[in-house]
Amino acid sequence: MKFFAENRFLTIALAGSVLVHAALLAVRFAAPEAFRLKPADPGLEVILVNAKHDKAPVKADAIAQANLDGGGNANQGRAKSPLPDMRKVETGDSVKAAQRKVAELEAQQQKILAQMNKNAPVVATPEREPHKEVQPQLNAKDLLDTAKAVARMEAEVAKNIEEYNKRPKKTQITARTREAGYAMYYKALQEKIEKIGTLNFPQKDGKKLYGELVIYIPVYQDGSIYDKEGGVRVERSSGNLALDAAALTIVRRSAPFGRFPDNMRTTGGKDDIWEVITRFRFTRDETLQTDLSGSN
Repeated sequence: MKFFAENRFLTIALAGSVLVHAALLAVRFAAPEAFRLKPADPGLEVILVNAKHDKAPVKADAIAQANLDGGGNANQGRAKSPLPDMRKVETGDSVKAAQRKVAELEAQQQKILAQMNKNAPVVATPEREPHKEVQPQLNAKDLLDTAKAVARMEAEVAKNIEEYNKRPKKTQITARTREAGYAMYYKALQEKIEKIGTLNFPQKDGKKLYGELVIYIPVYQDGSIYDKEGGVRVERSSGNLALDAAALTIVRRSAPFGRFPDNMRTTGGKDDIWEVITRFRFTRDETLQTDLSGSN
C-alpha cells in the first residue's frame, strides 16, 4: 500500500487502463440489418449446354437452349456439389476480428505507457494479470467481407458444376468389353495402329527399339483424339523413354480412327468418348502387336 501511495499517478493510470480494457471487451458490435446474409430463392435454373439430342428427355431437370439427356459423367441427371464449409469462413473472420481488436488495445496501451514515462522517472513493473482470451466481435466491415467471400465461393462452385456437366460421358473399352459395336470399332483401330507402327518401327541412333508398354487412348465420337484432359498417355512404361515417346507418336499419326457407329453416339443416348487401354508389343520381328489385355 505504501508503494501505491507514493506512486499515485501510476496507480491511477493502471486503474484507468484496466477500466478501458474492461469496457472495450464488454462492448458488442451488431451489424445493421442490411449486411445480414439472406438466402434467396434462385427460382428457375437455366442451363447452357454444349451438345444436344434429337429426342427431348422424358423428365427434364432444367431448361436449356437445346435438348440434353444428362451430361458429365453422372449416371443420371446432372452433377451436384455442396457449397463450401461455412465454418471455415467463420474461423477466418474470427481471426481477422481478433487481430484487429488486439491491435487497437496495443495502441492504447502504448499511449498510456508513453504518458507514464514522461511523468514518472521510475516505474515499477506491476504483476501481470492472467491472460484472458479475447472474444472477437464481428463488425459491419467483417460481415461485408464475409458476404463478398461467400459470393465468390458460390460463383466458383457454380462454375465448377457447370464445367463438370459439360464434360462428355466416357466408356472404357477393355478386355472385359463384350458389346459388338465396341469390339468392331477397336478391331479397326487396332489394325490401323499396328500398320502405322510396323511401317514406322521405333529406333534410336540407328538401333531398333524393342519392348512392351500400356497406352491410354481417349477417342472422341468423331474419331479424333480427345486432348482436353491430357490426350494420349503412357499407363505403364516400357522402361525406355525413347520407346514410350515413339509409341505415343504412332498413336497420334494413326488418328483419326473413324466416327462411332450411329447407334452408339450421343444422339442415341450413348457415350461421347471411348477410352481405349491397350498393350503395345514391339517384337524382334520388327512388328507392332496390340491387344486389350493391358487393362486386366
